[in-house]
Amino acid sequence: MLGILRALPLILLLGGLAYGAHNWIVNRLETQIEVQQRQIDVLNQQNVALQSAAEQNEATIRNMEARAKQQVEQITQLTTAASEWEDQAKEYMSIFANHNFTRLARLRPDTIERQANDATKAVFDSVEADSREIEELNNEPQDN
Repeated sequence: MLGILRALPLILLLGGLAYGAHNWIVNRLETQIEVQQRQIDVLNQQNVALQSAAEQNEATIRNMEARAKQQVEQITQLTTAASEWEDQAKEYMSIFANHNFTRLARLRPDTIERQANDATKAVFDSVEADSREIEELNNEPQDN
């Protein structure tokens, strides 16, 4: 029994050291857990921000693809119209090449002048209509 009483201060000292070491280790680990929890919170916030940015980017890409498709359709329409205008120009040039307008103008001056004025007015009206159409296309609101 005397041996236990002599060893008791040593046992208490070792028990106290073990308890202190245990508290120190647990406190350190709890601090690490708190730091990691804050990092998780920050990363979750960043993840939400990145997801919303990705959704916005996808919407922008879809809008750009739709706009590009629309532009391709408009270019196709304009190309077709230009081809038709070139064909008309060739047709009109062949009329000039196949007729002697000087002789016709001397024989029937009123008829030639009236027809030329009517045709010129029709061409100018067509150019004005096309210009208005192009202006309306240019003034359409752009989707961003």
